[in-house]
Order: sequence, then structure tokens, then C-alpha cells
Amino acid sequence: STQSTGELKKLNDLAEINSSETQLRATLLIQRWFRRWRAELEVRRRCTWTIFQTMEYASENEQLKLYNFFNEIISGLPDAFNAMQNEKNDQVESVEHFSKLSNPDNVAIDPDYDGPDLVLPIDEKQIKTLIEAFKEKQVLSAKHLLTLLAEARKHFMKIENVQYMVTSIAGKVTVVGDLHGSLDDLLMIFFKNGLPSADNPYVINGDFVDRGPASVEVSILLFGLSLLYPNSFLLNRGNHEDVIMNKRYGFTTELVKKYGLLANRISKGFEGVFRVLPLVTVVDNSVLICHGGVSDITDLQYINDIPRHKYASILRPPTKRNEDGEDEIDLIEWRQMLDLLWSDPKAAMGCEPNTFRGGGTYFGPDISSAILEKHNFKLLIRSHECKPDGYDVTHDGLVVTVFSASNYYEAGSNLGAYIKLGPNHKPQFIQYSATESTSKLPLYSRVSKVESSALRDLRTQMFANKCRLLAAFENHDPDKTGLITMMEWTEAMSSVLNLDLPWRTLRSKLVDQDEDGKIKYESCFIDGNIEGSIANKEVTETIYRQRNILETIFRLLDTDNSGLLSREELRAGCELLAKHNGSISLSSDELDNLVDTMDINKDGEINFNEFLESFRMVDNKFASANGNI
Repeated sequence: STQSTGELKKLNDLAEINSSETQLRATLLIQRWFRRWRAELEVRRRCTWTIFQTMEYASENEQLKLYNFFNEIISGLPDAFNAMQNEKNDQVESVEHFSKLSNPDNVAIDPDYDGPDLVLPIDEKQIKTLIEAFKEKQVLSAKHLLTLLAEARKHFMKIENVQYMVTSIAGKVTVVGDLHGSLDDLLMIFFKNGLPSADNPYVINGDFVDRGPASVEVSILLFGLSLLYPNSFLLNRGNHEDVIMNKRYGFTTELVKKYGLLANRISKGFEGVFRVLPLVTVVDNSVLICHGGVSDITDLQYINDIPRHKYASILRPPTKRNEDGEDEIDLIEWRQMLDLLWSDPKAAMGCEPNTFRGGGTYFGPDISSAILEKHNFKLLIRSHECKPDGYDVTHDGLVVTVFSASNYYEAGSNLGAYIKLGPNHKPQFIQYSATESTSKLPLYSRVSKVESSALRDLRTQMFANKCRLLAAFENHDPDKTGLITMMEWTEAMSSVLNLDLPWRTLRSKLVDQDEDGKIKYESCFIDGNIEGSIANKEVTETIYRQRNILETIFRLLDTDNSGLLSREELRAGCELLAKHNGSISLSSDELDNLVDTMDINKDGEINFNEFLESFRMVDNKFASANGNI
């Protein structure tokens, strides 16, 4: 009996050991599987991010090239036209001109207006009233807005290009990055961090307009708070506080939608404020805050002496007449402005043109270190780049990026963040998401949702370039097998779409393979939203591909920002292009006939849909022969 008991105990001990080993083995297997799952999820997340960011920067690059093209046209016109433009620019720069445009005295308030009031001097109660009104989607009257813009311009004109703030009074300062018209993010920051006050100072680091739906409301609150707390609520100019960028990225369209026929006056009022926004904030003589970054020539003393009001757009530098009567650009001055608002940090040493965006520089850790040492600073805080976590630390901790617009590309795509900076100048990052429903999603669901959106945008680009892609694929497939190698497929995708993406990683999401690993390239246009055939597909695809460019051209021609092209505006645009292209000669009658043709509903004005439809109606053979619109 005793022996049996001992044997039974040994068996139990052995079973426990086996069970423990099994549990350990299972635990290790689960951990290995989980790590692999997280790694695969991270690869998907990074690919998704690369798609969004690459397409965004390609769009900015395209915008710069388009504007440079129009700039070359204007520069090549006869002296009389240039003189007229210079005279107009001088007028726009004058204080009297902006005062006249922003004068609210001759603007009436609609009798049915039930929105918030605004009376100068603005106080904390009015700020809170505006916040509640904007939560309810109310729009401030044009008269009140013009009043605010005029007062804001006067305020910012008194401030130097480089402004200063100290942490010794409040013991802290909050730095907010790009908001891009997101009222939800601004209100989230105020909710978490408290409303601005003398004891709760803020620096808003540019790009408060464009892309988002509430650029007007965000700007109103920021300008109002600057007037209320002139020493503890500071604004820096970003690259989107720019009249040309506003025409392309949504702010001008928002003004037209909200203010109709008064949009032009209000647009000029905003331009007047944007021109005089400060460029840099220095905290405790130790921390440099600017929107984009620095370059090898950045000099704050030089920057502080720049007449910043001349720059309605950083994309087109102002000119001045030299002794020979020729127009010339102060390239050093322009580069100081451009690099400050458009640059991005890079991991490699040195400083080089930012060809990815099309403006500013890529500056390496040696450049940031040299510029900080030159000015006896310890830290550079910049914005300008969306980051998955809302912030990023680079260059061995010398450069910090903060981006405050959460869900920038898509709901769940990124967190927003702001920085709390104390006397020790060590940044504390606070993250958030303004979309509660998305923030509660599991990680896998959030990544899948954002990935689907990025792939949808990419497939849209593929659809818009379908004919060109098929031609590139077929060039590698002379026998018409419908199959090409992976290398040939990635080469065609890169060259046609002009997007530097990890095509091999994305292959499984975009196209099918056969059992030998060959790419079935026609399957690119079966999956997802890219399916079906359409009439006049070459012309339609070309228009679809160039829609953003056509919209920018429309906004440039719409000189009064009314959202409509008058006969005079369209005639002026056609004459401009005709003068640039010597092979085109249009008589006055021919111009009138062209305008009549584009004015489909015969109301005397051309909206964007009519403008776009006019290109669609171009004969397919004509479009194919020319290869462009």
C-alpha cells in the first residue's frame, strides 16, 4: 500500500511537470504568434501612413509647379501688364487698402441673423459665447468678422517677426501644432488643458486653416484670444496662411460657402491678417518655435528685419525694380521665409532642397545643431508634418515635431498632440483623439479602417491613370499574355503614378499573381472601386486625374473669390494663356463664343461644374492627339 502510494505520487508529480511544460510551451507559442501579429500590423500601419503622406506631398509639389507655371506666364507678359500687376500689388500691401476692404461700416447684418455678437474690445465672456455658438454650427456674421479681422491686423502689425515668451510668470507654456480647420481638436485642447489666460499661455504654431471644415471658426477664436491675451496667446504663421494655398486646399471655398458674395472682401481681410502674422516665437531665450524648420542660412536677426507684409504668398516672392528698370527678387530674403515655413528634418547630415514637397529644405542633425548653437538655443519645436502619434522627436532630441489635428487623413489615422513646456524646457506630450468612436476601436479594426481608406485613395489614382498604366504594363508584355514580372509591375506603377511607395509590400492589396509569381496586371482594375467601363474613357480619365489642377486654375481665374467666373474673368484668363502660347490666337468674337459655350445654363456666369464639364465635352480624338487638356 505504501509502495502504491509512492508510485501514485511520482505519477502526479510527473503529470504536473508535463502540464507545466505544456503551459510554458503554449505561452511561448502564443507570445511568438502575438509578436508576429503585431509586427504584421505595424507593417500595414506604416504602409498606410506612407500612402497618405506620399500622396499629400505629391499634391503640394504639384501645386507649387502649377503656380510656378502661372508665375512664368505673368512674368513673360508685356511690360504694361507687369506694371499694372505691380501697381495692384503695391495697393494690396498698403494699410489703407486693407482698412478699406475690412471696413464693416457698409456691411449690414441680415435681419434674420440669430448668431453670436462680437463687440470690441473682446472679453472672455464673448469667447465662451463664440465657442458655444460654433458648437451649434452657427456662423459669425460678415460684419462682425470684418470687424475682428481689421482689429487683428492692427494688433499683429505691432509685433515683430520674432516674438518672445517666458515661462517664469505662469511656470509653463502650451505649444499647439497644425489644426487645419479642425474645431473639434481646438476645443478638445481647451477642454483638456484649460482655456487660455495670463496664467495659461499658448503658442499656436501655424496652419490653422485649409483642409478642415471650420477654418473660419478656428481663426476667429485664435484671433479673438490673441486680442484678449496679447502677451500670453501667440500665433506663428504657417505655410497655409497663404493666399495661394488657400485657393487650392479649401479655405477660399469655405469662405464662398459661408459668406457668398461677401467672400472676396472677407478673403482679403484674412489675407491682410495672414501677411502680418509673426514668424517665430522664442521661449525663455532657449526654445525656438517655428512652423517648418531651419536651413543652413537661417538667421533670426535677418528674419526679424524682413518686411513680412509683402508676402501674400510664400510661393511667389515680391519683386522690386533695380537701377536698370528690371524686376528682381531678393533670393536670400525669400529663402529665409521659405525655409522657415516649408522645411522638414531628415536623418542624414546636410541641407538640401525639399524636392518631395517642392519647397523649403531637408535639414539634417548637423544643421539643427549648428543653428541652435548659433543662437544659443537648446531645442527646436516645429510642426508642418502629420505624425501617427501626434508628435515626433528627432536629431538626438534637439528637434520636436507637434501636430494637433487628429484623424487628419482618415478617422483613426493619427492622434493629435500638444506640448506642455516648463522652465526646464523638457517637452511633455499630451495625446488625444477628437473622434471618440474611433479611439475606442480595437487596434486591428482601427488599422484596417484606415488602411481601407488609404487603398481607396490609391486605387482612385490608379483609376485616373488607367490608360497610361495599361500602356506601361503592355510595353513589358509584347505577347499580350496579361502577365508581367514583379519588377516590371513596380517600375510601371512608380513611373506612371510618380509615387515612391513600397509597391512590393502593397502588391497583395492591389493586384493578383499566378502560380509562378507573375503579375496579372489587368486585375489592378477589377478590384475595389476600379471596375466597369465608361464612354470616352481617355478624356474622362484625364479630367479625373487633373481635377485638382483644374480646380486650382478655376480658383486662380476667380479673382474676386466669388466661386463663379464672370465673363470678364474668363476672358482675362483666356487672353493670358493666348499671350503665353504664341500659336493660339483668339479674336474678341471667338472669346465671346468660348464663354457662351462654357456657360451651360446661360446665367452669365460659370461655376466649377460648368468649367469641368466644358473639358469633358472636348472631342475625344482632339484630346488623344494632344495628349493633355
